[in-house]
Amino acid sequence: MRIGLIGYTNLCSGLGLFNHDWLDVFGDSILSVGSGKGPQQVWSERQLTVQRPPHVKQIENYFETYKPDVLLFMETVFNGKLFALAKQRGIRVVGIPMHETSTITAPWPDLIICTCETAWRKTKFHSKKMLFLPIGLELFPFKLRTGHTFVMSLGYDGMRDRRQAAVTIRAFCSFDDPDMRMVINSQTNFPGRIDDPRIEYRKQNYPEPKDLYKDGDIFLAPIAYGGYERMILEAMSSGMPTLTTNADPMNLFQHDPDLLVQPHKQYTFSEAYVSDTVYNEVSFEAMREKIAWLKTIDTAEYSLRSRQQAIAQSWGCKQIPYKETWLEALA
Repeated sequence: MRIGLIGYTNLCSGLGLFNHDWLDVFGDSILSVGSGKGPQQVWSERQLTVQRPPHVKQIENYFETYKPDVLLFMETVFNGKLFALAKQRGIRVVGIPMHETSTITAPWPDLIICTCETAWRKTKFHSKKMLFLPIGLELFPFKLRTGHTFVMSLGYDGMRDRRQAAVTIRAFCSFDDPDMRMVINSQTNFPGRIDDPRIEYRKQNYPEPKDLYKDGDIFLAPIAYGGYERMILEAMSSGMPTLTTNADPMNLFQHDPDLLVQPHKQYTFSEAYVSDTVYNEVSFEAMREKIAWLKTIDTAEYSLRSRQQAIAQSWGCKQIPYKETWLEALA
């Protein structure tokens, strides 16, 4: 069975990271589609790189050159004729929606794979499976953390403070402790002002995914909603104790109840590219309480525990045959 992938191949893209894992684990070839986030990297000899959206002739060239049996894509359909062209050649199509995206009802994919409960509930498709999506650890090497510097990652964060940076920063600033420090990584300017000199705001794209987690000790990810939010697992793989929201899909990765913050308020949220999604709002009081506790933990102990959790949720996990389960579904 030849599995073809379609999507980004730049590692500063979350979708690119997923494609990297798939290609490494079981991908046979990849149709690399350009994006506005930088040029596509060459990962494989069996790779055809095209602009976005690809022309029909480019898609046909990919099919004719690499002859995939199954075509796998995540979230984005780059060309409206892609499925029809695949089906004309007897190629089966498998899609993986992010949970905040619109409900998939189109009759084109042969199978939809849901990676969390929310995606399962929202996907009104007759042929679907629920499968956990593991992580490849090689991009996120372990580093033992021993301090108490907090780290946040905002990404592009274009949708209503989905990382809940405002309440987290306010909770951090409420402590009158000159030794406290926070690093915030982002790909865009912060929509406001940060007057606290203990907070360093970095606007940049990191060429290597591991660089996002190289500085600091404790990762703060009280996310209101997200597509899959694998950054939680990435930080844990890197050895960072990670605080996140006790809601789907965030609590899919963090299994330590001490490192989960309970939502204060939950309500339905819709915006551009987001439909009928639960917004899990955390309170200032809850974040302040968690930060106060995190200042006191034995970071090294939690660092080791975080890495062990990541290993148990990786493609190479010895206890759970993730790769075999996925191959069975794709077949």
